[in-house]
Amino acid sequence: MLDGRLDEATQRLLAHPFGARAGVTRRFDINSPFDGSVVGTAPDTDCRTVAARFERAVIAAGTLHTTRVVQERLCTWAKKIAVQREKLARTISLETGKPIRFARIEVLTALATLDLYCPAPVAALAREWTAAEVTFGILNWCDPVLSLVTETVAALGNGRALLVKPSTRAPLSSLSLAALWNEGDDLDGLLCVVPSTDAIGMLRAALMYSHVSEVRFRGSREVGSYILRACGEALVPVTVTTVTRSPLAVDEHSDIESVCDSIIQRAFFPPLRAEAERVSCIYVRDSIADSVVSALISRVSQLRVGDPLDERTDVGPLIDDVAATLLDEQVEEAVAAGAAPSVIEPAAEPRHFRPVILDYAQPAMRVCQGELEGPLLPVVRYRHPDELQDAQMLNADSVA
Repeated sequence: MLDGRLDEATQRLLAHPFGARAGVTRRFDINSPFDGSVVGTAPDTDCRTVAARFERAVIAAGTLHTTRVVQERLCTWAKKIAVQREKLARTISLETGKPIRFARIEVLTALATLDLYCPAPVAALAREWTAAEVTFGILNWCDPVLSLVTETVAALGNGRALLVKPSTRAPLSSLSLAALWNEGDDLDGLLCVVPSTDAIGMLRAALMYSHVSEVRFRGSREVGSYILRACGEALVPVTVTTVTRSPLAVDEHSDIESVCDSIIQRAFFPPLRAEAERVSCIYVRDSIADSVVSALISRVSQLRVGDPLDERTDVGPLIDDVAATLLDEQVEEAVAAGAAPSVIEPAAEPRHFRPVILDYAQPAMRVCQGELEGPLLPVVRYRHPDELQDAQMLNADSVA
């Protein structure tokens, strides 16, 4: 993997994630956010043939009467993940652009999630209206390892099997986890990863299958809203987890140097972006705004943007050119409305987006309200405390 691609052993492991008899022939490429090179391929599951995966999941879930076997299997899975944690972290970095040291934190957090569940008391599993149930999960590209582990614990802990469609941007980590799950027995069917370029077709197939008793989604609000409507029409319970963004307010009595360090950590170094609340903007009292913005720009200019596999990288590339274009549009829109971006040496490539401090932003701007896919921090100046709205106060001790 030293050349930035998945090694041959990993590629062989992912080539037939459903076993040698799967007969999957269509595949799609996974491109590196860093340089656009192909880092791997994934099977493009046809929504018309996914029924066999659901049937296998139903059979596996039907064997569960208590959580004992689930906990034992999850403990075994955790041991395998621990052995492969560095390879998983590198896969996360390759396909998502997350800096390697943050990818390692993601894998360790996933292991901690399993460690919390495995020793829990054994519980009986109650069946309601079906003999066995299946959860259909849809995951976005953020935190692929932690998201899949979290969804697996949630589904299997309730006696349901889990069939997951990962993001087409980053399916390799999910496929690697599914391969580590497999032991060659009936319980393999409790977790199935089915990458597909036909997201709508896969959702429709799941909603048409009678044993799918729940749909779970992690991702953007826009996609989440569509899934909510679709599940509502099909009368299928749904859980949607989206990334939340909230404003922070700088305590005017805080030490500026310390609080700016906290802001940089909170805004640009969130290692688990899909799990934690993100910063939408910061409110700064006008009397100290010049000093705060100057200190933030100084720190941002020192951040290293580049290869996510480089140990020194602070900020990795954006996931793709679409994200880069959307971020550029948000900045241009804000500037046209009066915002002032920090002037920093431009990055060599569009996806290598350097962190930007966007001064004189307004709360109603899209950069403060909408979803962001890159390192951008709007600064809203205010004169009266009433302008803080629902912003959370931040001081030097509030974020370590």
